[in-house]
Amino acid sequence: MSKKHRKLALFKGDRALWIIIGVLCVVSLLVVYSSTASMAYRSADGDTTYYVLRQLRFIVLGFFTIIVVHWIDYRIYSRYAKMIFRVSLILVAATYFIGISLNEASRWIRIPILGITFQPSDPLKISLVMVLASALGSRQGTIARIPILPALTYGAWKRQPQKNLDIFIRTTKPLVMPIALSALVVMPSNLSTAAILVFVCLVMLWVGRVRPSQIFKLLWVAFATMLVVVGTMKAFNVGRADTWISRVESFVMPIIGKEQVVLSKEQAKDEFQKHQARIAIASGGTFGKGPGNSTQRSQLPHPYSDFAYAFIIEEYGAIGGVVIFLLYLWVFYRAGVIVRKCNRPSSALMVLGLALTITFQAFINMLVSVGLVPVTGQSLPLVSLGGSSVIFTCIAFGMILSVSRESDEQQALALDQAQRAMEQSEQSEQSEQNEQSEQNVSPDNQDSAVETDLHTPIEDDDSPFVVVENPYQAHKDQNQDKENINLYENNS
Repeated sequence: MSKKHRKLALFKGDRALWIIIGVLCVVSLLVVYSSTASMAYRSADGDTTYYVLRQLRFIVLGFFTIIVVHWIDYRIYSRYAKMIFRVSLILVAATYFIGISLNEASRWIRIPILGITFQPSDPLKISLVMVLASALGSRQGTIARIPILPALTYGAWKRQPQKNLDIFIRTTKPLVMPIALSALVVMPSNLSTAAILVFVCLVMLWVGRVRPSQIFKLLWVAFATMLVVVGTMKAFNVGRADTWISRVESFVMPIIGKEQVVLSKEQAKDEFQKHQARIAIASGGTFGKGPGNSTQRSQLPHPYSDFAYAFIIEEYGAIGGVVIFLLYLWVFYRAGVIVRKCNRPSSALMVLGLALTITFQAFINMLVSVGLVPVTGQSLPLVSLGGSSVIFTCIAFGMILSVSRESDEQQALALDQAQRAMEQSEQSEQSEQNEQSEQNVSPDNQDSAVETDLHTPIEDDDSPFVVVENPYQAHKDQNQDKENINLYENNS
């Protein structure tokens, strides 16, 4: 193996995706340093590099995680997907009892001794995608013919109980139940994450050959369930239902032409965030104010996470915002390239689900920053300040690259086998031709050829000589000619 190949051995899989990851990591360091310098000066005894060095440590750890994860066969992850999914569900449910509240939401769990906090919803998203991809991949032969939902009314179920039970066992339980459990356990603390999970899973079902009519049916059931859950939470004053309703009202009212005279505390906070984000974007212009020249970082809430995209546009302008948008769009495009190379439905669906989770979350962050959707609290993957979120995003990228590496190696192996088969075929044809030539020029054939040639005079048009093949016959003819000449002379 050459030195060049040894250097590239650490970075297998789709090289364009590696480049995108590297660029996003650099952008993260620039954004975090510029947006947290003043905050670090106040909270870290004047050390303006505190948060950027912390982010650098997590990025280095995340990059190492990608390298390790992408070298492991992705089928090993699928083997333990159900176990990770169950543990993640339990941890998400545990956040309502032993979780830590940050930004008015109990979404984090602190690991004892290590003191590290993380959101259990991050591993839940990854494990849900793996579970659903595996279930869809193993049912490709029948999924287009069997509904994924049984009858939803008692009367319809009673008319065909065995058929509905069979549908529930064969498709509803393995395909719909993981989605429903994940959304229900996440939604009370994080409605936007639950919506992202449902959207990603619906796309996976559609690509996985589930009938569109069944997907629309499932979508209506999910929407109705969400309304019931939110209404119940509002009625009993549980969870963050008031926050969601106020955010939707503050977003919808200006659209329908109704201005709210009296704003709640939550609505006033959201309006302030959106107003500061609009100022940051408008002041950025086309080319931006330049790195480190932001004037809104002290006014814009969470410029390093929830409104990171607005902060990027302020410092790097609309051009910088378009570049970031294209980078995430490029992530999804490269995932599509990897999907087309896959020879297993489960691996293709896993890549699709993981890439869609990353890019859809990024687009939600961008839409919130520009004021096109209500405030959600979704960060910009791999760019926003974070610890565990960076690690789990890198794990998702590593799994995508693992599938890419496996597909490239299989294609290289198939190409090598095809070349060997072609070479063997050429060698066999050459050996057959050689055998035929040897048979045509065997010793018996050589003797017969010589004997035939000895009795056959060969004349050359360019030569005055006649080639006589039998020398004994030629000597006898010469003696006969001499005797005839002598006889002629004697007679004369």
